Amino acid sequence: MGIKLTKADKAFISELPVGRLATATEDCEPVVRPVWPVFDGVYFYFASEPDTPKLEHIESNPQVSLVIDDYDKNNWSNTKGIRVQGEAEIMWNGEEYRYAHELLKEKYPEYQTEDGGWKEGDLPIIKITPTSFYKWSQGSNWKK
Repeated sequence: MGIKLTKADKAFISELPVGRLATATEDCEPVVRPVWPVFDGVYFYFASEPDTPKLEHIESNPQVSLVIDDYDKNNWSNTKGIRVQGEAEIMWNGEEYRYAHELLKEKYPEYQTEDGGWKEGDLPIIKITPTSFYKWSQGSNWKK
């Protein structure tokens, strides 16, 4: 199931470097952590270190929530954000993995360096297929 986002929504998502991913443990305890996502207009992708709890959570329950938000540090009443609900999938290789890796390197130049880069299969890339979203703003209007 696809979601409909406006050009302004997509630009907002692309401009911000960090999002927060919520997963759940087997006991349904929520866990939130920062991730550095890229959005291609359909799917969200982000890289992860291998053997992290978030991978275990996704394997046992692929339902996730991703929040990307921002605020005006000079006016805290000026906030906006998007929360995406979706299903996560862990990828280790393949054509889509290479595609997502290129998108990540394009958005985050650190991934292009020897210290920040990696080869296919070294790190997993998580793909989120959005199923719904909710957006909010206060003090600033979304552009259509």
